[in-house]
Amino acid sequence: MFRKHSKIPVAGLCLACCLHEVIARDIGVSPGGGAISSAIASAQPGDTIRVGKGVYRETIIVPSSIAIVGEAGAVIDPSAPFHATWEAAPKIGKGVYRAVVKERPRTLFLGGRVVAEIDEKRTGGDGDWSWKRLLSIGTPRGGFKFIRAVWIYRSDEKSVYAHFENDADPSGLDLSAVGSRDAMVTFRGAVNASVRGLALAHGYNGILFAEKSCGCSVKQCSVGPWDKTGILLGGGVTECLVESNEVTRGAFEDWAPRDNSKQRYEIWQLHKNAGFYDRVGIDLLHSGAGNRIHANHVFETFDGIDIGGDYNVESLDRLLTSPEDDRDSEIFDNVIERTRDSGIELGAGCINVKVHHNLLRQTHGGLRFKLPRIGPVFIYRNVLLDGAPFNIWYSMDDSPAEGYVYHNTIVGSHAGLMYSSFNKPHNIGAPNWHYVNNLIVTDRGFFEGRKNAVAPVNFTADYNLVVGGGRPWPDDATKDQHSHYVDDAKMKRDAPTVPTSESPAIDAGLDLSTYFHGKPLPGCEPGCFKGEAPDIGAEEIR
Repeated sequence: MFRKHSKIPVAGLCLACCLHEVIARDIGVSPGGGAISSAIASAQPGDTIRVGKGVYRETIIVPSSIAIVGEAGAVIDPSAPFHATWEAAPKIGKGVYRAVVKERPRTLFLGGRVVAEIDEKRTGGDGDWSWKRLLSIGTPRGGFKFIRAVWIYRSDEKSVYAHFENDADPSGLDLSAVGSRDAMVTFRGAVNASVRGLALAHGYNGILFAEKSCGCSVKQCSVGPWDKTGILLGGGVTECLVESNEVTRGAFEDWAPRDNSKQRYEIWQLHKNAGFYDRVGIDLLHSGAGNRIHANHVFETFDGIDIGGDYNVESLDRLLTSPEDDRDSEIFDNVIERTRDSGIELGAGCINVKVHHNLLRQTHGGLRFKLPRIGPVFIYRNVLLDGAPFNIWYSMDDSPAEGYVYHNTIVGSHAGLMYSSFNKPHNIGAPNWHYVNNLIVTDRGFFEGRKNAVAPVNFTADYNLVVGGGRPWPDDATKDQHSHYVDDAKMKRDAPTVPTSESPAIDAGLDLSTYFHGKPLPGCEPGCFKGEAPDIGAEEIR
């Protein structure tokens, strides 16, 4: 079936009279060995590959100017049943089983959900996080109550060891695995390619944008379960769009959004202390300029959305070698909830990065600043609801970046803003950060500085509305003069992040139309508010 026509001139001939048509086609595929990959191999620029309902046991690389569109029920799933001969390993511990394997599995799934893996290179000692102890009795506090299952590959034995909840014999369990770290969908140096409407399940990684891909997009996809990263934008990719996707890791661990106990915290600690570190929903790492992350639902991951999270530059003692990475990125209209670590994490250069109109709900870490160096970074009209123990917080080191945090609403526990856990303070603080027109309703008020994060409290704050106290400068009346510290912000009962028309937030903010070096802050152009002055918080009520 022909979809459209386009005319392309023949090189070296008259444009007016020597044109030939390239016919862009619809190519339909149905499940079978390498069906999508085969269609890609025969496709021409401009073609659309329509993926029919069913399961496709493959991973794909999307070339330039090709659109891949999934019908309802179209699933890419590269996993396969994990068949092994298991035997008890009582020398390690009760409930531990061992299987010799020909090839190393990269991810192990139980009932379609990711089982936590132990890294043999990090767990060879005798402590609480040694591999033998973890396999035998689980994590130090919770055992197998919340982790529920762990496994390890021992390269010297070419064997898998595993312990499943209730000491279950794995021979009777629904186990599957993938043997490759390849992403289920990859854009590698592609231009103007797109994927829409696919479900991607049971891969080591979900989607990878790499090798300076440009103008590519992923929309309306379901991404998960996956092990390491849901969607990664790296390798200098530019002007790519990740929009309206559902991204979740799909772990076998027992997640409970409101329980922040030390036992349940071990879900995160297992991976950090004994496994393969962070598991991130959407990650921008050494990407190029102008990428957009829009209207996605990210849930039950460790970090929701990260930008610039390079471990090598999380100290001012380390050189920022690529300050232009991730420049002009925009993260907006996303819903991020039930994370074990940061909701949104910002680091590295953060030049002209915009983070706005996101909802962060029941996140462990809210908005985390891991040393933004330069900026300007603009964080506005976000809503943080029921997060604990952190809402907005600085960690790892001081932040010299130019940053603007304005018109956000924070409702829940703990302080709205924290200094927390600096590895090596440099006595810089956050002198170029501005907190204006924010609405904070928490039990600890606006600001809290932790003992292990000694740094000057030298940011700018004004025109905020705060319930719970927490004044940054309680003994200096010259600072924070126009903020309101009140007992009741008069929020709606059925919508606790929205002020009523009687709230002291109404018409109490500062007009920010000239605040950014005489220019408007993004979203604060003239005419953006309705009353005599802007309302404080994320909502403009009247």
